[in-house]
Amino acid sequence: MSREDFARDWVPFRDPILSAYPELTDEDLSGADGSTVLLSKVIADKQGIPTDEAHQRLHEFLSGPLPADAYSAPVHDNASIQDSGDYIAEGEDAMSDDARFGDDAKTENPVGRDR
Repeated sequence: MSREDFARDWVPFRDPILSAYPELTDEDLSGADGSTVLLSKVIADKQGIPTDEAHQRLHEFLSGPLPADAYSAPVHDNASIQDSGDYIAEGEDAMSDDARFGDDAKTENPVGRDR
């Protein structure tokens, strides 16, 4: 995740930030409107810490991995599609046959039965 992503569109980051900073409210986030400087001041006031320390902690949080909520937001669809190739095993192709996973020849269980 980056500060630029946050500044451009902070809404997908709402839930992860509220989880990391439970003392914040929706109004605090709306008031900051993507500004890490303003949000740091609010965090500093609510946590009783110096503003520069709050700013550093917020930047550390924003430099971490992109939270799943934000990653799955529609604004990140193109990046998600581009990154999907990272999850395909070496030598595989996205259109490869998946018969090697072993359930293609298995008949479905009758409805309501485990076996």
